[in-house]
Amino acid sequence: MKALKQVLGIVAVIMMAWLTWQVWLPEDTLTEQVDVRAWLPERPDSATMKQEKWRVLTRRMVWDKAVEEFQSRLQEKSLEAIVLKRKEAVSLHVFDDPRRFAAKSQAQKAKHTWEITDVDILKQDDGQYMLGLGRFFIAQYAKERQVVLDKTMQPYTYEKHTKTIPTYRFIFPALPESEAEILWKTVQDMGAVDPVMMPESEFNARFVGNVSP
Repeated sequence: MKALKQVLGIVAVIMMAWLTWQVWLPEDTLTEQVDVRAWLPERPDSATMKQEKWRVLTRRMVWDKAVEEFQSRLQEKSLEAIVLKRKEAVSLHVFDDPRRFAAKSQAQKAKHTWEITDVDILKQDDGQYMLGLGRFFIAQYAKERQVVLDKTMQPYTYEKHTKTIPTYRFIFPALPESEAEILWKTVQDMGAVDPVMMPESEFNARFVGNVSP
């Protein structure tokens, strides 16, 4: 009987020790370690990326005057660039006054009813006249014009056409990434809206063969 009590006492001590161990060192909730690297997308070799040069280029321009003005700014900054000229399909946003006028004088009078300055009097094939309220190849400018026209509370028409026209981009020499970043900021400060910066390999895939001096 005494031996049985001793055995039960030893078992009790072991159980208490086991419970104490579980309290201080609970079992891991994950039985296997997850390899975090397996969740990362495949990335290009870093050494190759460090060696590759980068290109800075402007977004496309459609107005000859804008191209000439930007060329003048480049000359002032002593920056060299070549011009990529090619024909592209571009959206044209058209705003017009829906009325037609038999005489130009009538159109001239109606022109002053619009609270915008750049209203064009356009003669139609049938001899009548109409008022052009804006033509824009840049969507942001079209949105701004629409806001202005809506505030006038006057009826107007809007149409969107696709035109194939000459477009221009200024392409700068390939540079190391750090130098290209500085050039990107310089080009943006010169008035180019959100210039593009891309690796030389991407530039070659998209544009090589279409660059003209």
